[in-house]
Amino acid sequence: MRPRARTAWWLTLRLLSTTIASPLAAATVVSTSHADSVRSAASLVASIDTVFFRDPQGQFDAARFDTLTANALRLLLEDAAAKGLPTAPLINRALEGAARRVGGQRILLVVRAHAAALAEAKDALGDGSTVAELDAGATALRAGIDARTLMVVRGTRPPGTAVTALVVLADVVKRGVPAATAREAVSAIARMPKSDDALLGLQSTVAKNSQRGPGMALDALNRYVRGTVSGAVSPSTPATSDRKPVRPPDS
Repeated sequence: MRPRARTAWWLTLRLLSTTIASPLAAATVVSTSHADSVRSAASLVASIDTVFFRDPQGQFDAARFDTLTANALRLLLEDAAAKGLPTAPLINRALEGAARRVGGQRILLVVRAHAAALAEAKDALGDGSTVAELDAGATALRAGIDARTLMVVRGTRPPGTAVTALVVLADVVKRGVPAATAREAVSAIARMPKSDDALLGLQSTVAKNSQRGPGMALDALNRYVRGTVSGAVSPSTPATSDRKPVRPPDS
C-alpha cells in the first residue's frame, strides 16, 4: 500500500474511533492532519456513518432532548423494537439531529421516516440482513429507490456484504443518476471480485462529475462501468484517485 493510502486509512480508523467516542471531537483530528489525506478519510467516515454507529449499544440519552421530544422518541423506539427493527440507527439519527441543534419536530420526522424505511428494507432484504445492511437499505429507500431494486442488489452479494453496494446506490441516485441505471451499474460491479473497491471508485467518479451536472455524472458512470466490467479499469484502481464516498444526507 502506498504511503498516502496508508495515511488515509490510518486517519479513517482514527476518525472512526473519535467519532464513536465523541462526534464533536472528530473536528480536532481533521484540523491537525494533512489536507489531502484528511479529505479522503473524512469523506469515507461520512459515507459509512450509517454503518458504524456512534453508539453501538444503541443507548438512548433522553437528556439530549427536550421532554416532549424525548418522550415521543421513547415511544417510537419501543414501537420499532416491538416490530423487530434495530433501534441503534434511529437513536443515532436522533443524536445527530441533537448535535446539530435541529428542532424536536424535525428530529421526530426524520426518525419516523427512517423507522418506516427500516421496516420496508427488512421486507426487501430479508430477516437475515445485518443492521448495517438494513440501515443502508433504509437510506436508499428514502433516496427514492424502490424495494425491488434493493432485492436485486441484495442478490448480487453474499449475506452480510451488501452495505457498500447499497450506500453507493443511494449516493449516485441522489447525484442525479436515474435509479434504473444506478441499479444496473451497481449490480454489474457488485458481482465482480474486489467489488467494494470498484464500487467506491464508481461513487467517487460520479461525485466528481456531478458538480458539472446530472448529465456529466451519468456519462461518467457509463464510461466507468464499461471500463470496469470489461477490465479496462482495475477495480483496485478506480478511474479517479479522488475517492470521496459520502453518505447520502437524510431528507
